[in-house]
Amino acid sequence: MKAALGLVFAGWVYGQAPASPTAAIAQLASRAEEAAQANRPEDAMRLFRQAVTLVPTWDEGWWRLGTLQFEAQRYAACRDSFRRFVGLQPKVGGAFAYLGLCEFQTKEYAAALADLEKGYALGLRTEEPVTRAALYRAAVLQTHASNFERALQLCRLLTRMKPNDPAVVAVAGIAALRLAIFPQELAEGDRDVAFKLGSAMLTGGEHPVEDATRRFEELVKEYPDRPNVHYSYAMILLANDPDKGVATLQRTLALDPKHLPALVSMGFEYLKRGEAALALPYAERAVAAAPGSFAARGCLGRTLVELNEFDKGAKELELAVKLEPASSQLQYLLASAYAKLGRKEDAARARAEFARLKAAEGERMERDAK
Repeated sequence: MKAALGLVFAGWVYGQAPASPTAAIAQLASRAEEAAQANRPEDAMRLFRQAVTLVPTWDEGWWRLGTLQFEAQRYAACRDSFRRFVGLQPKVGGAFAYLGLCEFQTKEYAAALADLEKGYALGLRTEEPVTRAALYRAAVLQTHASNFERALQLCRLLTRMKPNDPAVVAVAGIAALRLAIFPQELAEGDRDVAFKLGSAMLTGGEHPVEDATRRFEELVKEYPDRPNVHYSYAMILLANDPDKGVATLQRTLALDPKHLPALVSMGFEYLKRGEAALALPYAERAVAAAPGSFAARGCLGRTLVELNEFDKGAKELELAVKLEPASSQLQYLLASAYAKLGRKEDAARARAEFARLKAAEGERMERDAK
């Protein structure tokens, strides 16, 4: 692992040419590399530190210093080195991965999550061990931040890289239970359900629908009073047996009347069926339960537009976009509402933003498929 983490700098920059070290530091760089190869990390770090002190714009020096510090578990120093590096090379995904991993260790969780996701967006090399570590920490942090759907997406990516990893299964289960905690904070009484639910969530797509359905049926029988177990099952059912999916969502809401994802899912399911009047009470309940939820506002906005209340619907959709400006779906719905109101310039602007966001989402899907 240690040798693997000593990544070749040029491989991460994807063809970018690093700044050449001056003659003044060429000897220091050579001696530092010799020390690193001879398994003398302290000497290597000292020499690289001297080199970047002499030439602070030497990006490759910061990279090598940072990776050595990472291997030595000197996370605060590593964080500082990679912050200097990304200031010089802001398009290298691997650097943000290292930076985010260090910030996780120094408990700068918001910064860590932002940098890990930025690293993913810029592109990570799947064959590098740091990539898997970065995706795992991102999944943990997304769960802790209550971004449960994104956490599950990351867990599925990790499962494709290495199936049946207990640590990933546990995070997926925590996310499916919608617990905004770190894995080590999971209560003893929740461990069994978390692991079983996580396993079902991560393997359901790899087996026939009948097998996935059977697994979830066993789970809801074993844990009949856990609303998020029912909700997870409903998400499987809606794609294959919508009526049973609705019934399962209703069971979720019987257990937790303010279960936001279930309320929103009910609203959108009725909208999908062309029954906006039935969607309305669920959308209104969703907004009442979570006024700051872009999903709830979006559901209500679309419902009102479908009911020909264009002005009210547009206002709800505008609120939703303010809450989640990166959603292409919300931009599309807002463009449609503006068009129905005759606001041509606003509609054109929203359509342009939709096209931009949709293209970015397409790029992300391509990365996920690799």
